[in-house]
Amino acid sequence: MKRLIFFLILLPFLSACPDNSDKDQEDHVKAFRENGYDFTNLKKQAYKNIKFKMPTSFEFDYGMQYCFKNSGLVRRDQPLGIVFTVERLTENDLESELMEDYIIEDDLLNGFHNAYASRRYESLHNASISFKKDTKKNVKFKGITQTISGARSEYDEVLYYNMASLKIKDEYYIFQFISKKEMMDYVLDDFERILTTVRTK
Repeated sequence: MKRLIFFLILLPFLSACPDNSDKDQEDHVKAFRENGYDFTNLKKQAYKNIKFKMPTSFEFDYGMQYCFKNSGLVRRDQPLGIVFTVERLTENDLESELMEDYIIEDDLLNGFHNAYASRRYESLHNASISFKKDTKKNVKFKGITQTISGARSEYDEVLYYNMASLKIKDEYYIFQFISKKEMMDYVLDDFERILTTVRTK
């Protein structure tokens, strides 16, 4: 009986605390817009043998549908609809399903990048792919960037996959920034900024 009375006393206070998640998301989008469509606060992030800085708004995500390897790192900015992933490839992956039908001799950076981009392209409906470019000079490691777009199914919306492959010592890291085109136009520079912070542990 005492518990029931205690609950009845608390009930008005509990019902007076609505879920603020929608407002938090609106505030986040508004702050992003007011900051010139740029992320501000960065946090340190580690993955395998590298570390880098990424926006604090990106949170842990269990979904691995954008990765080829189950060991990839996935982070998501839910309000903005942006997914960030990074995966490590090594010589051991030359025998993996990802590399099936691909013959690579010396240039593993281009080999891994081409195979990954091709697999992504083949997995999408109405896909298109840009020319490859070298990463900018302010990125510490040798790398390649490329953009792939398409829908994951006939009825899904088109997403843009900005990918970058970096050679770091004897390992190869594939980074992706994934979003709708209208958002990608604003955040591509933030993806490039993340790449400039990549370092070895």
